[in-house]
Amino acid sequence: MSAILPSRTLWSERRQPTWALSSLRGTPLLVAVVALLALVLAAHLVWPQSVPLVALVPPCLLASTLCPIREVRIVFGLVLAVVLWSLVMSDEGMARHLPLLVSLGLMYAIAASRSSHGAAAFAGDRMLGDLRSRLHGMGAIPTLPRGWHAERSFATAHGSAFAGDFNVSTTSRCGNTLEMVLVDVSGKGQEAGTRALVLAGALGGVIGGTAPQDVLPMANEFVERDGWDEGFATAVHVHLDLVTGEALVHSAGHPPAMHYDAGCGRWRALDDQRGPALGLLPGASYPSSRTVLQRGDALLVYTDGIIESRVRDLDDGIDWMLGQAEARVSQGFSGLAKRLVAGGRAGVEDDRAAVLLWRD
Repeated sequence: MSAILPSRTLWSERRQPTWALSSLRGTPLLVAVVALLALVLAAHLVWPQSVPLVALVPPCLLASTLCPIREVRIVFGLVLAVVLWSLVMSDEGMARHLPLLVSLGLMYAIAASRSSHGAAAFAGDRMLGDLRSRLHGMGAIPTLPRGWHAERSFATAHGSAFAGDFNVSTTSRCGNTLEMVLVDVSGKGQEAGTRALVLAGALGGVIGGTAPQDVLPMANEFVERDGWDEGFATAVHVHLDLVTGEALVHSAGHPPAMHYDAGCGRWRALDDQRGPALGLLPGASYPSSRTVLQRGDALLVYTDGIIESRVRDLDDGIDWMLGQAEARVSQGFSGLAKRLVAGGRAGVEDDRAAVLLWRD
């Protein structure tokens, strides 16, 4: 299981800068690249030893990065014509031009691949960056009433840009309730990122607009209907009344939420009511666990990357997590989520996520 997306290891809250190249696209850019090719070729004719034909690589790289695939073919065709002309007009063998031809092949393969996915050049990079930022932004916890606090932290497996862990949050219009879903899509890294994006969009349209007990059943129906060939998702849904402190927790095969009770000074697991993971059982029900957050209490939800590893059992991971949480009680809960994610038992082998809510 995947246990989320950060700066590569920790998500950044900042959006990716948008750098527009629209003024250079099309014919002007193609003309500029061809002119640069002509300049390099002229220099090669005048100083053949100082300016070899491999100096055509930078203009080709510029074309493969910024130009549409059709214009890339034009530029590369011109370069191949120059190489063929050089072979005919000189006694040099193919070996001298091999580095140039290999570079052309690699650059064309990358340009063609990106073009086939509709993610050509920097526009594709901006699109992926925007999707990543939007996925993270959907989980941003709104400003809470005085006395309530929240923090979240995510880390991806091997620093991947996308992952299967995400959260979606919203508050009611009057600001009296907070709803939050933390999801862990099976898999890790980019292989789970696409499914996470789709499921996040579906949950974003459901959370806050339907009864709390219907959120996970609707998500389960969506995953089943979406027909994932391989994979499922675990999720925990929290509905918190910010006036009374009453919390309803629904779990879909997710590790149990942890409630810190300031009255007795202990953490306890809310694991008495759990349903199956999303996408496994049609028509599954997801009963709720109920608790109340009094002043000084906290509620912690997390993904399995925090507590699971290949070399240690689950109980050991939970003991480690609760030990870290206990150590933060006297210092305040701020920073606990980041600490858990940074030291998660899965390490870089899995995504890790933690969301913490607490009340003064």
